Amino acid sequence: MLAARQRIGIDLVSIPRAARLTKERAFLERAFHPSEVADTRIEHLAGVLAAKEAFFKAVGIGPDWLAVEVIMAASGRPSLRLGGSLGHLAIQDLDLSISHEGDYAVAAVVLLLGEEPEP
Repeated sequence: MLAARQRIGIDLVSIPRAARLTKERAFLERAFHPSEVADTRIEHLAGVLAAKEAFFKAVGIGPDWLAVEVIMAASGRPSLRLGGSLGHLAIQDLDLSISHEGDYAVAAVVLLLGEEPEP
């Protein structure tokens, strides 16, 4: 019998720490797509970082920052676009939520991975 695997990842980012990190051009180029830094509000950038970290926690692999892009629908709902080294993942469904308040941004990712044989 085959069974799909549901995974959850969550991450919390300190907005002041994100502000320090994003002052470094090398970090911006290593961690963000140009579309993600089009909005330069630090709350947004911290939320993007949290979303990417939450995704990597959900799939259980180390970060490949540029293989994941946070995109916003016209409605403002965030989602993820995967590419690069992540093409092998059999993700059937993925949901992302990002929020920020005060000194913190948080993101949660829930995903459904493709089916694998049950033990």
